[in-house]
Amino acid sequence: MTAMTPAIDLFIDANILLLLAFCLWRVAQFFLQRTALRHDHGFQAGLLKTVLLITLLSPILGLGFTSLGNYLAPDTPTTLSDIAVAAYLGGSIAMPAVDFEALLNTRRTFVETFSAGKVSWAAPLLAGFAVVSVALTLRLLRSALCVRRTLADSYLWRRTGRVDIRLSDRITVPFAARGLRRRHVVLPTSLLTRPRDLRVVLAHEFQHLRAGDVEWELALEALRPLVFWNPAFILWKRAFEKLRELSCDQRVLASRCITPHEYAACLLTFCARRRTGPALARVAFVSVAPNTPKRVLEHRILSLYRLPSFRHTRPMLAALALVLALGIGSIAATVRAPGDWSQDRLMLSTIVNLERLDAITRQQGRATAASGLLGVAPMSR
Repeated sequence: MTAMTPAIDLFIDANILLLLAFCLWRVAQFFLQRTALRHDHGFQAGLLKTVLLITLLSPILGLGFTSLGNYLAPDTPTTLSDIAVAAYLGGSIAMPAVDFEALLNTRRTFVETFSAGKVSWAAPLLAGFAVVSVALTLRLLRSALCVRRTLADSYLWRRTGRVDIRLSDRITVPFAARGLRRRHVVLPTSLLTRPRDLRVVLAHEFQHLRAGDVEWELALEALRPLVFWNPAFILWKRAFEKLRELSCDQRVLASRCITPHEYAACLLTFCARRRTGPALARVAFVSVAPNTPKRVLEHRILSLYRLPSFRHTRPMLAALALVLALGIGSIAATVRAPGDWSQDRLMLSTIVNLERLDAITRQQGRATAASGLLGVAPMSR
C-alpha cells in the first residue's frame, strides 16, 4: 500500500481545497446578501458556477502561483508548512523544536502509516469507501439508463436546433436531459391540453438548457463518488440546486412574456404531482419542479415578485470571480505538500538534532550523577 501515498496526498489536498473554496464562496455570498445583488439569483448562480470551475482548475492555478512566487521572491516560503517553519525560526512560535517538527509532520506521518497498513482500520475504511463509491456510480448509471429508456419510448413532437421536444405517457413532471449529441425536453402528454402551463414549462426547460444546468448537474453527480463524504460538497450541491432554480425562474420572468402569477400557479401544480411509472432519479436530469423542500418552494415563489435588474452585472461578476480566483489559487499553492528541503527546513532539522543531542547528554549526566551517589562507578567501555 506504500505506492498509494501520492494518491492519498492528492486526495487530501483536493478535499481540503474543496472545503476552503466553499468557505471562501460563502464569505462572498455573505457580503452579496448585504448589497443590491441579494435578489439577483442569476448573478449568484453564475458566481457559484465560476467558483466551482476555478476550484476544478485549482491544481493548475496552484502550480502557477508557486512558480510565480519562486520567480519573484525565490527565498519567500509559499506552502503553509514552509510559512510555519519561517515563523518558528523568526521567534513567532514558542515551543520545543522536537514538538514543532512532530506537529509539522503530523499529516505525513498519518499518510505513511495509513498507506503502509500499520493501522487495523485502514483496510476496512478503504473497502467501505470503495463500496460507497461504486454504489453511487451504479446509481448514476442506472439513472442515465432509465432516462435513456424514457427517451427511447417517447414520441418526437418537435425539433428546434439541437433540442428535441418529446412527449411521454410514462411521466407526470417534465424534465430536461441530454444525450451525447442532442438535448431533450420531455413533456407529459397530458400537458398538451393545458396550453398556458405548456408555455411556462417550455420556457423554463429551455432556460435550463441555455444555462447549461443539465451539464453541471451531470458533472457534479459524476464527482459525487469521489467526494461524497466531504460536507463542503453536500452543501455546495444543495446551494447549486437552489440557486439554479431561482436563477431559472427569474430569467424566464425577465422576458416579460409570462406573469409571476402564471408561473407560480404552474410551479405549484407540478410540485403537487408525483411521478408515476419508472423511478427517474434526480441525478440524471433537471426538472421544472424537483422534490423541493417547503421552505425552498416558498422562497422560489416569493422571488418571482422580486425581479432584479440584469444590467451591468457581467463586469461585476468578472471582477469578483478574479478576486476569488486569486484567493483559491493562493490556497491551492499554500496547502500543497512542501517540495525539496529548503534552507529553513535544514536549519529546523539542525535545531531538532541539537535538542535531541542535548537531551541525550543530560540523561547521561543524570545517570552518572546517580551512579556517583550510590557509590557505583560507571562501567567503562
